[in-house]
This record gives sequence, structure tokens and C-alpha cells, in this order.
Amino acid sequence: MSALIEAHATAGASREELIAKLAPLGVSFGYQSTSGKWAETPTTTLEMVNDSFPASDAVASTGAPIVCTPGRWHPELFGTLILEDGFNIQVHGVVDVYGYHILYTREGVRRFVLAAPERLKVPERGWGWQIQLYATRTRRSWGIGDFRDLGLICRLAAAQGAACVQVSPVHAIAPLASPQPSPYSPASRLFLNLLHVAPGRAFGAERVNLSDLDVKGRALNNERLIDRDVIWALKLEALERIFEQVKDEPNVEFETWRADHGQQLRRFAVWSVIAETQQHSDWRNWPEELRRPDSPGVAEFAREHAERVRFHTWAQWVASVQYQEACSYGVDVIADLAVGFDAGSADAWAFQDLLNFNFEIGAPPDSHNTEGQRWGLPPFNPQSMVQADFAPFVEMVHAALAYAGSLRMDHVMQLWRLYWVPVAAGAADGVYVYYPVDALLAILRIEAMRADAWIVGEDMGTVAAGVRETMADIGMLGNRSGMRTPIDDFPLLGIGTSSTHDQVSVAGLLTGSDVADLKRIGKNADWAQTEHTRRTLAELAHIDPEREPAAMTTADVKSAVTARYRMLSHADSIIIVVNIDDAAMVAERPNMPGTVDSYPNWRIALPGFVDDIITSPLADDLVQLMHESR
Repeated sequence: MSALIEAHATAGASREELIAKLAPLGVSFGYQSTSGKWAETPTTTLEMVNDSFPASDAVASTGAPIVCTPGRWHPELFGTLILEDGFNIQVHGVVDVYGYHILYTREGVRRFVLAAPERLKVPERGWGWQIQLYATRTRRSWGIGDFRDLGLICRLAAAQGAACVQVSPVHAIAPLASPQPSPYSPASRLFLNLLHVAPGRAFGAERVNLSDLDVKGRALNNERLIDRDVIWALKLEALERIFEQVKDEPNVEFETWRADHGQQLRRFAVWSVIAETQQHSDWRNWPEELRRPDSPGVAEFAREHAERVRFHTWAQWVASVQYQEACSYGVDVIADLAVGFDAGSADAWAFQDLLNFNFEIGAPPDSHNTEGQRWGLPPFNPQSMVQADFAPFVEMVHAALAYAGSLRMDHVMQLWRLYWVPVAAGAADGVYVYYPVDALLAILRIEAMRADAWIVGEDMGTVAAGVRETMADIGMLGNRSGMRTPIDDFPLLGIGTSSTHDQVSVAGLLTGSDVADLKRIGKNADWAQTEHTRRTLAELAHIDPEREPAAMTTADVKSAVTARYRMLSHADSIIIVVNIDDAAMVAERPNMPGTVDSYPNWRIALPGFVDDIITSPLADDLVQLMHESR
């Protein structure tokens, strides 16, 4: 146990008293390690959690949320019910209206009511494409894949008979000179990444000369590595030119959209302008008067910078219009939802009263990682979430499904529990905190019903007992990768692929280039298992497994890709997605986990234009394979 944790005040409640108080609130006092041993949660960690939970008098008048099914009797549904539309009724065990309601019981206790369908929509058996949007450039791109390119991909996929296109996260980033490259480290999960805007498609762009920027932007397509710094400078200038042309013109569509997105949109736009003026995005290090979104100082700042706030609001509208159009071309876009956000992000600024900044999300020590993991993401306090009627989660899911036909939740186990690590201690000092999963799953069902969407839960890796069974019971698809799970073991209710953004591609495995990359940057792996997997792939493609990996030809890679997807096409899973990297015979991983500067994570574009790749002879063969079995 760390010295800092030991130094935390130990006076007050005993360990038994802390457990008695915290256990009903979802705080564990220990866990079963991967080695099978019981690991006790340090008492001082329990004290820190206790200090960070809302005071008992703050929650006394608020009861646990009620999850019910419209038309079905519920034993606790008695009292005055305020429906989502504001209409008041007396309920006697039954509510007939789907949605979010407020119940005041006869004892005067306020309870949040989630009237949800029992099951999610399940897609029909089919197939789709899996892409990293930043990597999928066309001839019109400015060095990075954009929403116009996504629209083209969706149109081509629809023409091929695909059912879906799975896309890397498109969450918003901070508007700074050096944009965050990882799509899984967003500034906000409520808004969109302006790097994916196609400036020439913005309303009013036809009246602005962007030719100089267009020449520079297209020239960036000649470089394999994506230079987000240069791209951001070009796109920001383009958007500013267009905004200068249209800012004084009436625009009913923009004003309606702005009004519909309300307070959170305004807060994000104000945060963006403050980040620009401060030249860094971590609000915790801003001047004191700017650290709270509802402070007089922020209100005054917003008034003084009203035009710039309007610019960032308008830019988000431009992104929204383009993303909506891209999602309208006949396939279900599967939006990928990042597991969290940085402590210095816009979402953390907006929701700071609901977060616990004394802890960060991570993982306990195990046999593969003896020190455990910490991810730098502040956890939501489950009790505060209940107090707020789960507003951040509702808003996040609603935003994610505004245009997409499906949602993939990264690390779906977060709905059940998260491992909290004290920020000034080690991972061994952490504690599992459980969340009101029934309410969170009900929100998913309500929002998916309203969007006519289906939900995927990324459940790869170590999964707690009962998680997958619950997912199956409500119709949530699991997620499997052939690089981790035998294809014969893919579940029926699932979406399957050959590999994820963190895993080796077919070409990288067959040619040995991935092993070379791992060794070059000093990452260890189970080399014997890797070689066994490579030889199995070679045999599947009728390639001599004794041949040196470096001697593999382009024809060999094509044979291996084809053989791999022939097997995948016969998998039981309802949906199979074809990784565009395999169709392009890409050898590099998009991301090398556990690295920062030693590998160009999230910066590697496809080796050619995506419209050429997705219509190539190899892609045609893969499409044919999918149709033969799906």
C-alpha cells in the first residue's frame, strides 16, 4: 500500500462500518484476482470512497431508480407520476408510456422511472465493412478521411449489398494546434471531431475561394502518415473563411439545430473558445473564474467572445449535417463509443460535479500485468449519477444514435463495474465500484428503440459472470475477434471480425512484419503462440508454413486474406465485418497498445484511396464470399 494512502486519515468509521455503509451502494471490499486469490480492498481506499460519495442527507429524498416495462405491473410503481412530456397521472402499479418519468411516492420519495422495452432490436444476418475513418482517404480528402468520404464508403457498401459500416469514434477533440490523435481519448462524446469535416461541403463554401487550401490539403494525401497539426490548421482556416461569409445571414436550419442542442452545445462551444485562448484544454489549470461552466466568470467570457462561441457552434452544426448525410446512404453506420474522457476534457468540465477526480479508471494487477493499469479517465460517481437522473449517460447515448443505425460500446463491462484507482496510489490500492446496470441498460433500450437502432457491446477479454448472459437476454450483440477467439466459438448474437484496431492484420501476421514491429519497439509477446497462429493461417491458405515469413508474396497475402474471410463468412454470428485494412493488405496495426511515441498510433492511412480499395479485385472476392454464406 502506498505511503500516501496510508497517510490518509484513518480516524472515524471502522472497516466493518465502512463495508456496511458502502456495500449497498455498490462498493466492493475485495475481489477475486486472476490467480484465484482474494484481494482485500485497503481500508483507507474505502475511506476515500466514502468521503467522495454524496452526503446521506443529499440522497435521503431520492430513491433508487425504477426500471419497468410499459403495460406490466410493478410492485413499487404507486404514487404521482410526472410523465416525460410533463403530464401528471396517478399510477397504481402500471405505466403505459415508454420513456423517462418521475415518480413521487406516497411517502414523498422522488424516484426516476425508466419505462423501457424488454429487448433491443436485433439486425438480420448480414455483413459490413470495418474502417478507421481517419485512414480512409479519397482523392478529395485533405490528408485525413472525412464525413464526405464516409458517405462515399456507405454508398459503395450499400451497392455491394452490405448491411453496415463500422466506424472508429468520431468524438470531438480540443481545438488546439496539435490535435489528440487517438479517437478513444475525446474531449467530448456529445459532439463531433472537426477534423472529419469536408470544408468544401459546408453551407456557403461555394461562395468562398478555398482553392489554395484545397491544393495544400490534397497534397497531404501523398504522405502515408497523417499530419493532424497541418490538417487542423488548413481546415480551421477554411471554416473561418466560410463563417466570415455566412455569419450575418439568417439560417433557420442552423438556429433550430442550435436551439435543439441547448445547454451542452453552448458549454462545449464556450469550453472550446476558452481552450483556444488559454492554449491548452485542461480546465483545472485555467484561471479560477473559468473552471466552472456555470460561473459568472464563464458567463462574462462567453459574452466577450460571443462571435467565436458562435463560430464553434456553427462548426459543430456543419459537422452534424455532414455526418447525418453520410449515415443516410442505405447501410447502418455502427458508431463506436469511447469508454471515457480525460480529466481535463470538455465533458469533465461540464460534468465535474458528478465525477470523482481523486480516482481514475484502471485494472487491478494480474499475471500479465503485475503492476495493474491506470487509464487517466475519471469515473462517474454512481450515486451522483442517480441524483442527476443519469443525464450524462442519456445525453451521450442519444447523441451517439442521433444519426447512426447502431452503437458499439467499447468495454461494455463499464455498465456493470469499474475499477477505481486512487490517483496518488498504485493500482493494487484500487476498488471495484458497481453501477446501477439495470438502469443503464434500460436507457440503452429506450434510446435504441427511439432511434430504431441495434446495440453492440465490446465484451472481449475478461468478462464478469453474468454479463454475456444479460446481454443475450436483452438482445445486445457481443463482439468477437478471430485474432483472440476461435471463429467456431463466435456467438450467434454477435458481430465478428478478423481483428480490431489493437490487433495484428492478416498481412502483418503472415509476413512477420508485426513481430518485427513488436521487437523493434521493445514489446514482448508470446512468440511461440504468434508463430503457431501464423502457421495455422498459412496452412489455411494452402501456403507452405515452413516458408520464411519475409518471403511471402503479395499473392500469398491475397490467398491468406481470402481464406481467412471464407472461414469468417461461415461464422455463426449474425454480423461479420470485413476489415478494410485486410482488403488493402495493410501490414501495420492502427494502434500498438501500451505505446506513445515509439509507434505512429492512429496516424497510418490506408496505402491507397479507399474508393479504389473497396472496389478492388480482392475486395470484390471478399464481398462475394460474404454473399455466398450471408
